[in-house]
Amino acid sequence: MRDIVKDYLDGLIPRRAFMKRMSQAGFGVAAAASALKSLEPLARAQSGQGARGQAQTSVNSPAGSLTTPFEGTGGELLAEQLRAAGVKFLFLGNGSGLGSLCDALLDRPDMQIILAIHEDHCVSIADGYSKASGKPGFVMFSRVGTPHATANMYNAMKDRSSLIITSDHAESDREGRDGLEDIDDWLETVEQFTKFRWVVREPERIPEWTMKAFKLATTMPGGPTYLRFPRDILYKKKVRAGIYSSGTFNIPMSLRPSPREVEQAARILLEAKSPLLNVGYEVTASGAVASVVQLAELLAIPVTQSTSWGADFPTTHPLFLRSSAWRYPETIDAYLNIGGTMEGSASDGGGRLRGAKIIHACVDAGHLGTAYPVHVALAANIKETATALVDAIKSMATSQRLTQIRESRLAAAEDFTKRMRESAESIARRQFDRVPLTWECLSFEINAALDRDAYVVEEFGTEGPKSLQWFPFAEGEKTKIGRTTGYSLGWGVGASIGVKLARPDNQVVCLQGDGGFLFGQSEALWTMSRYDVPIIVVIFNNRCYNETRARMYAQGGRQSELKKDMLSYLGDPNVDFVSIAGAYNIKGEQVQSREQIKAAMQRAVKATRDGRPYLIDALVERGQSGAEAWYP
Repeated sequence: MRDIVKDYLDGLIPRRAFMKRMSQAGFGVAAAASALKSLEPLARAQSGQGARGQAQTSVNSPAGSLTTPFEGTGGELLAEQLRAAGVKFLFLGNGSGLGSLCDALLDRPDMQIILAIHEDHCVSIADGYSKASGKPGFVMFSRVGTPHATANMYNAMKDRSSLIITSDHAESDREGRDGLEDIDDWLETVEQFTKFRWVVREPERIPEWTMKAFKLATTMPGGPTYLRFPRDILYKKKVRAGIYSSGTFNIPMSLRPSPREVEQAARILLEAKSPLLNVGYEVTASGAVASVVQLAELLAIPVTQSTSWGADFPTTHPLFLRSSAWRYPETIDAYLNIGGTMEGSASDGGGRLRGAKIIHACVDAGHLGTAYPVHVALAANIKETATALVDAIKSMATSQRLTQIRESRLAAAEDFTKRMRESAESIARRQFDRVPLTWECLSFEINAALDRDAYVVEEFGTEGPKSLQWFPFAEGEKTKIGRTTGYSLGWGVGASIGVKLARPDNQVVCLQGDGGFLFGQSEALWTMSRYDVPIIVVIFNNRCYNETRARMYAQGGRQSELKKDMLSYLGDPNVDFVSIAGAYNIKGEQVQSREQIKAAMQRAVKATRDGRPYLIDALVERGQSGAEAWYP
């Protein structure tokens, strides 16, 4: 879809060709027409026209124009365009190539630099900010730092995060000579991790390409974009260009689903005896949680969560199955995946979905029918889709029939989810007084000490469900951000900084494994300390990588047979995380019992109320057979 949009906005295809190619990509007529309508303002802005084909006022004349004339250095042009785009924070790394932009920012105190000392953290901080604010995050770092940033660029692409990532570039007269900090093709190195990438070679087009990067990053399905600016064009003086107004960046992708496909999907759900609804990241990204809840409640459909950086359905809801999804319902005759990818493959016969009628709804048509063949594909905005399905179902059945379906199914689902939760909690509570701490006890006490509406930024692996079940994620309750669907470690601590900048009035806690923290995350504490970002960082320290061990043991090889894990033990040395925090002037403490974590959380909360971060190194059990303190 992004290629179709790009070709249309670049004037390479007319309206009729746009509609035809959208249809070929799997979009219904209504969805394609809705997309075309939303793109018209930007198409006019880029073509320099009013109504398509009619001349518009020159950028040198503000009357009736979508741009404002400006003259300055290339760096000032970039700063002015960022200001017009509503950028408040610039997540920057150190590099002399940023000099012209920094010169411009000295005269623009309304825009704040947040400096990180590692390029990967520039990206993770911006990603956390974007996820928590719903706004794009702007990043810039030295060109030679690009390889450092690619791990979290990959994470951002997997999550379809709205990031605009930039760097300087070799001077125009030196490019391509294998010179200092240069290679033949920098764009190729990030192609898989970006939705769009470009080298801006004309100084007067800096606003244009910046605007395009914002537009593509924020138009669903989003994704990071990447721009490079040769140093000489950033420092060039007396450049005249038009600054695009903020409205040109907003492309609402309220694509409506095809009524025919909606009717077909609604009939499948209405006639199903044992349906299942699976939610994914697009539910949260499109602001559709309430609409999806309404859809689930209408027919009392049990709900599962696919891999996602958010909690896309209230975890306290009686229809939400948590980690017991593989056990209930026993059979599935209709499966609605709304806003997520179809994980796995149908090549094994479909697994639990064997024989089920599959409905897949997402705005990214590229995901439809790729892993599983589907009976109904809905390429549209998730909020629009959920609302349309609710309306269609109500139009097909009487209130009495809907009540009968809902009541019988809801009772069974409520009974199952209640029994599973009570059983899990009962087993966990029996071990709350163990030393070192269990994951469950530690998480229970953290949740008890936090504000009701706190933000929880997590980067857990296989042990995550043990922890996260104790946090209620729902409207009016806590908000979950993380782990990334990319699963590349080294994201969480930086992301929590961005979340707090986006949500200054909410408490923020960062939950991190010791292994994940050791993926170069201590440097993020520098930024946290410099800018007094009051976050509680809790390291679940079992001195090992449980996820790596679990996956290797699951293969049944020699390591599993002998219970000798060759890679995952992280003790010897036992890392002193409290001292690491102290090196950045952040207070902290180590705990290993229930009473200690209660007191530590009180001190942590007080520290953040006083405007400073706090780190807790919590020793937790390894919790796996064959997880001894051994290494070759």
